[in-house]
Amino acid sequence: MALMGNAEIVVAGQQDKLLAVNIIRGVITKKVETESEIVVMKKSRLLVCGSTRGDLILSDPRTLSEEHRIQAHTGTISDLDVSGNLIVTCGFSERQGTLIIDPLVKVYDMRTMRSLAPIPFPNGPSFLKMHPKLSTTVCIASQTGQFQLCDIGNLTTGIQFYQINTNNYVNCFDISFTGEMVALGDSSNVVHVWADKTEPQMNHFSSPVSAPTIQMPPSVVVGEGDPLSSVGMPYYQEQILSAWPAKTIFPVGRKPEAIPTAILDNMKMIDFVGYAPNPGLRLRNQAPSLPKVAIRDTPKFRSEQQKEIYFGKRKGSIPVAMDYEGELDVDLSTGEIPKHYKRVEIKYSKFGVEDFDFGFYNKTLFGGLETHIANSYCNALLQTLFFTPLLRSLAKAHIGQTCLRENCLTCELGFLFRMLEDSNGQNCQARNFLRAFSTIPQASALGLFEPDEPDVKTMYSSLIQNFNRFLLEQIHQECGSERNIPVGPQGALSTTSPSPIQSIFGMKTASVSVCGQCKTEEERITYPFVLDLTWPKSATGPSAHQSSKTLHQHQTKSQLPMSFSDVLKATLSREAHNRVWCSHCQQYQPTTSRKTLQELPLVLSINVGVNPKELPAVSAGMFLDENGKGSEWLPHRFTLSVDEGNIQVHMNEGPIEPVSGICAEYELTSVVSEAQCPGEVAHLVSHVKVRPDAEIVDERSPWYVFNDFLVKNVQETEVTQFPSSWKVPSIFYYSKVNTKPSLQFPEAPQSPDTSILHTDLSISKYRDPNFVFYQLLRPEEINMDKPMHIAIDTEFVALSREETEIRSDGTKSLLRPSRMSLARVSVLRGDDGPLESVPFIDDYIATSEPVVDYLTEFSGIQPGDLDPNQSKHTLVPLKVAYKRLRVLVDMGCIFVGHGLRQDFRIINILVPPEQVKDTVDIFHIKNRQRKISLRFLVWYLLHQDIQSETHNSIEDARTALALYKKYLELEENGLFKEVLDDIYNEGRRTNWKPIPGQFPAPWPRVGGPYGLSRPGTPAAPGINGGNSGIMAVGLGAGGSGSSCSIAIAPQSTTPTPMSLPDQQLPEHLQLNPVMQLPQLAQQQQQQQQQQMYIPPQQRNSFQGTPQPMPTSPTQQVPHQTPHPYYQPPQPAQPTPQHRMYHPQ
Repeated sequence: MALMGNAEIVVAGQQDKLLAVNIIRGVITKKVETESEIVVMKKSRLLVCGSTRGDLILSDPRTLSEEHRIQAHTGTISDLDVSGNLIVTCGFSERQGTLIIDPLVKVYDMRTMRSLAPIPFPNGPSFLKMHPKLSTTVCIASQTGQFQLCDIGNLTTGIQFYQINTNNYVNCFDISFTGEMVALGDSSNVVHVWADKTEPQMNHFSSPVSAPTIQMPPSVVVGEGDPLSSVGMPYYQEQILSAWPAKTIFPVGRKPEAIPTAILDNMKMIDFVGYAPNPGLRLRNQAPSLPKVAIRDTPKFRSEQQKEIYFGKRKGSIPVAMDYEGELDVDLSTGEIPKHYKRVEIKYSKFGVEDFDFGFYNKTLFGGLETHIANSYCNALLQTLFFTPLLRSLAKAHIGQTCLRENCLTCELGFLFRMLEDSNGQNCQARNFLRAFSTIPQASALGLFEPDEPDVKTMYSSLIQNFNRFLLEQIHQECGSERNIPVGPQGALSTTSPSPIQSIFGMKTASVSVCGQCKTEEERITYPFVLDLTWPKSATGPSAHQSSKTLHQHQTKSQLPMSFSDVLKATLSREAHNRVWCSHCQQYQPTTSRKTLQELPLVLSINVGVNPKELPAVSAGMFLDENGKGSEWLPHRFTLSVDEGNIQVHMNEGPIEPVSGICAEYELTSVVSEAQCPGEVAHLVSHVKVRPDAEIVDERSPWYVFNDFLVKNVQETEVTQFPSSWKVPSIFYYSKVNTKPSLQFPEAPQSPDTSILHTDLSISKYRDPNFVFYQLLRPEEINMDKPMHIAIDTEFVALSREETEIRSDGTKSLLRPSRMSLARVSVLRGDDGPLESVPFIDDYIATSEPVVDYLTEFSGIQPGDLDPNQSKHTLVPLKVAYKRLRVLVDMGCIFVGHGLRQDFRIINILVPPEQVKDTVDIFHIKNRQRKISLRFLVWYLLHQDIQSETHNSIEDARTALALYKKYLELEENGLFKEVLDDIYNEGRRTNWKPIPGQFPAPWPRVGGPYGLSRPGTPAAPGINGGNSGIMAVGLGAGGSGSSCSIAIAPQSTTPTPMSLPDQQLPEHLQLNPVMQLPQLAQQQQQQQQQQMYIPPQQRNSFQGTPQPMPTSPTQQVPHQTPHPYYQPPQPAQPTPQHRMYHPQ
């Protein structure tokens, strides 16, 4: 096969034709007859094909017509390659009726169509590859594992031969794009990689390769006990016999209740009628109650719970939810799987994941982690690492420093640990950590990503053990710098460990290799972070269908199960025998390798190495007692000592000090296990021992089980029991019992580093100053003693569309909501002052993932706004935007906004409730389901029309701040409850749709003794539709025929001189307010005619380049301000505008 361009490929094979296929339309566009079958094909200036007859066919790539034919070999061609004008071939020759490998590599020049000097290769060439960087260098390989590099133009010098160590035939061969690596694969499924340098590169710009998802056809196995409905039926053109006519189908109603036995026993039959005395079980004409519904395992949605509270519910009609805290003492040896070990899933309503009741599964003070994120199998290990104090201190200290890596797992761990510390029982997400994890190419190459659709064969135990090793190694690379060097007990810097992770998890080990021929010893110091248990091999392997109990009975007859100390000792003191290259002998020699512990880690991380699908015979028996049930095989404490290479493991409680050497006592702190119910997908759970200084309220045990977002206090016996195969251990974490001061890492600074708020950062190459609508926060504006009010709003884009299911009744069910990503965040100053409502953060967030929907109608984000090569806005990575918000949370800022719960959820940040002022919750009646939109609230309270065309985060944040200030004003006047009730009444009247240009009567509608209200909240500058002018109401004198006149002054952008506070009314107005109101309105109109006029269509719309403001309908003035959000300080505090009303 060869790619020809224009979406066409040329294919050939066991046929006498060349076919050109259009891969877009999927049709054959051209056919060319050939004399023999084509076995290999390469494209250069011409299409070069090798046939089974040994011919070298050169064809025109456009017409596929044959241009030249060369007889290269007498037998078939096995391989060929093309580089420029050179063609090299290898194949077979026919001798005495049989085919043998031709020992020569033929070389041809495409310009002259003549052969050049052939290349001899005595072992028989089978594979050829031209060097991608050296155009005249060819790499030749044989099936026996020998290969060479030679220059076609100079065959006398520079020939190098190599031999791989294999006893099998080589069946594939390739060279990397950089020319630095050569790979040969043999028939024993082993790939041999050779390189010309110590750190070669496969490609210059490598990216993870995603394999396509192959949809396997369903397999239906029908047995004797299976219904016939499990067999799929084809589509019929005519009605089948099983379709009953409508006239033969009629409803029968509910099945009648069974007659009680008390009636049947006393019944007497007369003719065909039975008579019995009434036992008085129910009243006359009383219908029986509905049958009891089984207890449900999943909670109701929040919306359903609120609906029941609002409408009320009938006693007994609603099933009682299952309480996961009800199980006090659980015995795992019975074989019954407790419900808190079963797989938990998030259910979605039409309101999304926010409607799911996570509190149903967690009644503790510790936060769980959600599961609807890719690679969420890491949750179990993340909880274990969170409860490792040294690692948590290291991660928190790391986020307080400057880190230039965009996808740093240590930074994301620190952010996640901060959320879990502040959760107080709320559910959290590892979204940002898992997003950064998914961008690492090494993780993809190691196969650490969870399959899109896991099945019962997915081995999560192997995944989490490989992830444990990879994560510690990644943190070691990210923190291996001088800024994280551990500090000793006396405060002195320790230089013995190259990185903090090696100080915590590293086991200083001396690996000694002894050559079996020359007895040369080579020693190398390593710091492995994870200890992989080595299980002894059994004499007879287990049967595929052998149960754990039967296996244990078989084992107890032949050998006693090994204890944990025996397995650990065998792992630490094992020897390996391999054939290794000896530098002294200059050849491969049998070598014995052994390892000696020199230092013990503070935290011992152990990978159990047990595959639940193929449970070893020895390990299966260790986890069971003499009755075949779960036993406490895992110790809670043990002592490990090393004395002159002799390793001892003691199970006693107290430490044993050796005569010489090292010794440490370890305590079990965490266990990660794989749990799987029969026929279901497996999942991971972790048991964590909480430190005694943690906040535990009325708990019976320090052990907790973390099953994703299900958190429950459990007994110690559950931790060390592994019954049957539904609960298999994967990872053990032991912490060293500190008898002496150990290394301590510097804690995060007490006060947050606010330098990131004062720095203007952008990765956009074409940022336009006209699109910069913010002023950075100055250091003098920050006061740590006084919380700062800020207004925030965010915009998002969709990375994946929601998945829905249409039921048979036509209703739509949400299977998985769309995956959103932060696209823009705007933060405004909220405290009173000259810079009130001026943004100091307006960041667009760059994304490397493909965006499926920019949601421009709701977000205002255009294609290209998030691309560093096209965006004109301030563009920052997600980590920078998140760190700025993290600093604001740590500063104790009060966040004001509308719908902040969903915003914080997608951002993946946890803000304490006392720091949130959400106008969605403020303007909401608790027993009502309706949450009022920002547009309707602004239309009702501020008399403004916003979001008419699109959304803008600065506009939404500013109006939310104005709503909050309006709420404070109404609350101060004691009118808030009355206004809120009227908002709901107005919403029902208008169907919650604002009427543009028509606003309801302002509040307060019943004024004071002079018909004046308190100072209203001025309209935010630059917002369309603001109505902060003067309203004057005049009543005509007379009886029932008195008239009423209303005059509204135009809006002014400067303070109106006639706007007076309540206590500064002129004396003549106080004497006769009713008669003076029309005169005051006339004066106001005259004053307004002399002020600057701003047509609504020319006011600032928050987007694009600022336009100059006209001073009159015909006169224009040049633009003087740098951008529309800059508010210059006023020389004096302006008098606020007022609305004036007459009492009714």
